[in-house]
Amino acid sequence: MKPFVFVLLLACLLLPYEVLGAEGFLYFEGTAATVNKEVIFLSDLLFEQCLLRCGALPESMAEELSLHEARERLISEMLALQENEKLALGQTDNVALAEQVREAEAKLASCESPCGRDISGGWLAKWVERKLVIRGFLHDRVGIFVDVSEEDARKELERMVAHTGSVAGLSIDEVRRKVREEKIAKEVRNWRMRAASKATITLSPLEEK
Repeated sequence: MKPFVFVLLLACLLLPYEVLGAEGFLYFEGTAATVNKEVIFLSDLLFEQCLLRCGALPESMAEELSLHEARERLISEMLALQENEKLALGQTDNVALAEQVREAEAKLASCESPCGRDISGGWLAKWVERKLVIRGFLHDRVGIFVDVSEEDARKELERMVAHTGSVAGLSIDEVRRKVREEKIAKEVRNWRMRAASKATITLSPLEEK
């Protein structure tokens, strides 16, 4: 192989490649982070920003994340996916997934932001499946041992009454579910901190657009 051809090929391998942006422009792809040798690309962050901006995930509200916030979110999710794979846990039910994807497609279609116009149905389906797997892992695996007794729920209801003066229409069961969700959220935060402390995470410089 001629020297200049070899150099050209090497340059093509080392340079970041171009990816079609949400509004049709080209930007250079780059590495945003690595998590236990798995790579998170800049395009992953932009993809995440767009779909959360449109509230595409079923049962969720729209969110506006910076690149740094999107990266932190994806690092946490990658840790959950890696643990889910290591434990060989089940995947999302196909029927449930298809229903969630249809809802996500409808939300993306009605989104005012133009960022979702170039997102294909296949990519959206993979994103929704990823989110559902993570949600199931964190809620069912990390939070599986969280329990709230009826006595704890009653005490919380009394505390709420003393604080607000009224909790009309709020039952013990509803309070119990609320307290349990709060405890699960705390367990998830603790798990994420422990997982991140044990992981090998490398961050690349990010420039907010």
